[in-house]
Amino acid sequence: MPYAILRFQKRKAGGVAACERHNERKKEAYKSNPDIDMERSKNNYHLVKPPRYTYKKEINRMVAEAGCRTRKDSVMMVETLITASPEFMNQLPPEEQKAYFTMALDFISERVGEKNILSAVVHMDERTPHMHLCFVPITPDNKLSAKTILGNQKSLSEWQTAYHERMSSRWNQLERGQSSMETKRKHVPTWLYKLGGRLDKQYGEIVSALSDINAFNAGKKRDKALELIAAWLPDVEKFSKEISKQSAYIDSLKEQIGQESDYAGRMRDEKYEQELKVQKANQKIFELQRTNEQMGRLLSKIPPEVLEELQRTGRNKSRER
Repeated sequence: MPYAILRFQKRKAGGVAACERHNERKKEAYKSNPDIDMERSKNNYHLVKPPRYTYKKEINRMVAEAGCRTRKDSVMMVETLITASPEFMNQLPPEEQKAYFTMALDFISERVGEKNILSAVVHMDERTPHMHLCFVPITPDNKLSAKTILGNQKSLSEWQTAYHERMSSRWNQLERGQSSMETKRKHVPTWLYKLGGRLDKQYGEIVSALSDINAFNAGKKRDKALELIAAWLPDVEKFSKEISKQSAYIDSLKEQIGQESDYAGRMRDEKYEQELKVQKANQKIFELQRTNEQMGRLLSKIPPEVLEELQRTGRNKSRER
């Protein structure tokens, strides 16, 4: 199922020029993104023409005109990435692609104010057509506040819902990705990562002990293996139980990343740093799932009667405490 994709990236003053160079194709070469085909750049087009001079000069003019107060760390611009899953976007005829981006532009304009939009450029020179729309986050009461316009996590979820409703009104095959708010899992707890790392380290030692004793029949080695497993088993059970709770969240991430991987995998230049951090965080979550599967395979090698005895012993020790 194809997804309607909407991404926001906040830009402080120091990041505006690099963003402009990329969006407006002001560089002669893009080594950081080899997917850009400069011979096709002539097919790029604007739905909102860029400022006469530079993004930075226009932002400063707009902020001064509105009388906004700024700080050194103020968010001066918000960049919006608009596209859809590659299999959907690439099969649309050019006029339908343009209609898609025009509808998205109208959606953003209604929410942030048409006069606040700096530029909206469609890139046709990469694998999947997409639009970079940049706006200055000036509120109706003339405050410079990306936080007020974009809001918190709940507000961003509402943005995604409204965006999907708008785009799917014409292209009803588009799906809306499930947000963390809806799965009721904002993040995977830190202790689970730490426990997964510890279990991974113990894994090799236990496997070695099990292979040495050949099904628990070698005296001291048997005792050593039982001692290792007895200490290891409660953490494995705790880990597996939590992974089961997280499974729906992990599956939703896998589905979303699978749909967007063709595009997200090519987000290599500096302005997609945050997106790449999210991808790395998700990879850590999948590694937790892999650790759980690995522990399951190891448990299956332990004779059932031994495992049952270890579990019973562990429960008795817990009661004694």
